[in-house]
This record gives sequence, C-alpha cells and structure tokens, in this order.
Amino acid sequence: MKPSEPAAAVAGVPETAAAEVVAAAVAAGAQEADATEMVAPLSRRSFVRRGALVAGAAGGAAMLAGAGAVAPTAATAAFAAGSDDFHVSRYGAVGDGRTDDTAAIQAAIDAAYAHAAGGAGHGRVLFDAKTYALAGAPRRGNSGPLTVSAQLTIPTRVSGEMVNIELVGAGTQQGKQDVFGVGQQRGGTLLLSTVTARWSGHSEGLPPAVLAAARGNDWGGFGRITVAISGIAICTQSDPTLIGINMMWAPQVRITSVRVDTTDDLVRVAEPTHTWSTGIVLPYVSNNAMIYLRDISIVGYHTGLIFSEHTDASSVLMFGCKVGLAPFGVRAHTARFGLVTVEWCPTVLSQVDWSLGRVACTGGENMVFQLIDVEEYNGFAGSMGWATQDQHVYDPNSKFYGWIRFARSSPGIPLAVSGGRHLDIRELHLL
Repeated sequence: MKPSEPAAAVAGVPETAAAEVVAAAVAAGAQEADATEMVAPLSRRSFVRRGALVAGAAGGAAMLAGAGAVAPTAATAAFAAGSDDFHVSRYGAVGDGRTDDTAAIQAAIDAAYAHAAGGAGHGRVLFDAKTYALAGAPRRGNSGPLTVSAQLTIPTRVSGEMVNIELVGAGTQQGKQDVFGVGQQRGGTLLLSTVTARWSGHSEGLPPAVLAAARGNDWGGFGRITVAISGIAICTQSDPTLIGINMMWAPQVRITSVRVDTTDDLVRVAEPTHTWSTGIVLPYVSNNAMIYLRDISIVGYHTGLIFSEHTDASSVLMFGCKVGLAPFGVRAHTARFGLVTVEWCPTVLSQVDWSLGRVACTGGENMVFQLIDVEEYNGFAGSMGWATQDQHVYDPNSKFYGWIRFARSSPGIPLAVSGGRHLDIRELHLL
C-alpha cells in the first residue's frame, strides 16, 4: 500500500532570522494536522493490544543523519544563517535546573523543523551539558483517540519530502546502576520534567509524554519527519505519570546513548502504578524502517519499552518496571534484540494495554532475542518487594513467535512462562 495523499501542505521557510524562524515554525507545526482518519475508531480498552491501523508494505526508508555531533557551549552557540544547527540557548533555554525551559526548547525544535521543511531537509537541536527543567504542562493539538500529548513535540508534517529532526545532547551519565544510594546524576544533558499529568483513557488520545512525535496521516498516522535522539537523559517524577519518549508516529527513529528514569535513587525506585507510564515507545507497525536503538537505560516505569517491527536494538537495560519489554501485539515482521538486561521487573515480556496494564496478546508478533540477562535477586527486597518475579513471559494465548535466549544470573528462581508455545526459549544458566 502506498502512503495516502496529503490532506494539506505544511509551510516552511529557510532561516533568515531567529524571530522569523520561530514564527514560521509555529505556523508550520505547532498543532497536529486535522487529517482524514484512515482507520476505524479504536475502543477505549483495545488500542494498544489490538493493532487496528491500516497495514502496508514498509519501504522507501529515508536515511537518518549521524548522531555524533557535539553541542557547543553557550558562548559559541551563534550559528551562521542557513546552518542546520539550532542551539536551545539561542531561544532562551537557561539550563540551571530551576528555570522552566519548556517553551525555549520547543521554540528551538520548531525552528529546526522550519529550516528542514524550507528546503534543507534536516535540522539539529543542540543542548549543553546542563539540566533543563521542564515545567510546562503536556499539550495536545487536536483531540482524538490517536493524537499525542507532550511537553515537547516534534511538529506535524503531512506533505512533501521526508525531513529529519535530530536532538543532540552533550553526553549522558552512565545511569543509576553504577551509583548506589543517590539519585540521578546531573552530568551531561538532562531534561528534568517536574509535572504530574493525568490521562483518562484511549478516547482522550495517547497518554501524555515528555517528548513525542506528532501524528500525521500517512499509513494510518505516521508523519513525514524522521527523528534521531542522542546523548540525552530524561528524568520524570517518582511513580511517573508520563511516557518518557513517544515516537509512535515517527516513521523512522534512531536513539543512542539515552537514559529515561525517575528521581528516585536506585534502591528506592517507587512502584510504578500508572499503567500508561512507559519509558520509550517506538514506531507502530507499517513504519518505514529502520528503528535503531543502542545504549539505552530505562528505570522506574510501568512498561520499559514498547516496540514493533523493524526494531534493531542492543545494549538495552530495564530496571524496576512492571513489564520490561512489550510488543504492540500485531502481526508484524521480526524485531531483533541483541544484549538486553532486565533487572527487578516482575514480567520480562508481555503485551500491555495502557488502560489495563499487562494483558494477553491477541494479534501476534515476531521477534528474536539473542540474549536476555534476567536478574532478580540483587539485595533490594526490603525496598522493592513489589518487583518480585511473576511471569517472565506472559503469553497465555501463544501469539508470540520467535526465539529467546536467557542468561539467568539469579539462583533458585525458575523460568516462568505462561503459554508461549510458539517461542523457542533456551535458558542459559550462568550462576
């Protein structure tokens, strides 16, 4: 199936001055397009576990730009007109951990998009090694069951060539796993969300997020902006009420050296009770491929990672999540995972529904896990009893297909599988 014809053109202009760029960006992408719905309305309880979007052959992948750029300091943040780089300090971001930088960072994202859409094809948003406080409430463009809500939004693009937006931090800390008894370290680029959000269910739209890609109208909802994120940590409040990164409607994604976690220190990670809270949501089925993840850490969310077809991921860690890994649950092509570590998560692999939490898959998914290191005893039982092992693989309807290799590092805890008869699971005991 070919992408649908665009409903409306999105205007964009080359950079001439900061004020003109911001104005053009706001006009071009501040709100989501009122695109024609391509799929039947989804019920309040069935959106995540039932893939009802129009399926199609994925192809025509647009190349993502490399993610190795280093953000300059504020003193060297003046770029010549026509540059692909947009430093958040140029738009008023302070990065002192207290000043609300939500609007300033959004302005930089909008300006980068206006530049890309105006003919450059690419825009890069740069951050310093600072802590940027995000106190702005999540915003939703148009209402509807599939629209996004986020503090920071990659704009809507429903026509024209594919363009790329890249968010580049100045490096992230190694994560809480290396630091016991203290909270998230403030080294590198940290986006610190201070808000508590609400979500009433699927009829409202997608759950709120810190960063999200807006919905388009290609193949059921994809926009025409590919996204690359590197060297950034996102931190939300304990027992989060937000999704960290929601790239469901980005046709291609490249995420490297990214941390998504909460304000708790490692041994006090709170039980995540809000079923919609998810560390990272990857693009939905019929994405344009390739979905690429490397060096990812997710801590303290109800669901660590929601994924679908064309995913190529390795060096991924989930800690203190109710469900570590969750496929969307639709008949899709294979997703491949290399080294994955899942620590102190009651369920390693299961379908989820954002309204209900863990549910039995009804649609099916193909996947390959080359190695999952499941660790369950780490001395935190006194503070994290809620994370006691339940089902490693929850698939009572046997809808998952593929093979999994487990490296168990927890003595005396047997592998628990509910259903899963189409999964070739080999347990490697490395005690």
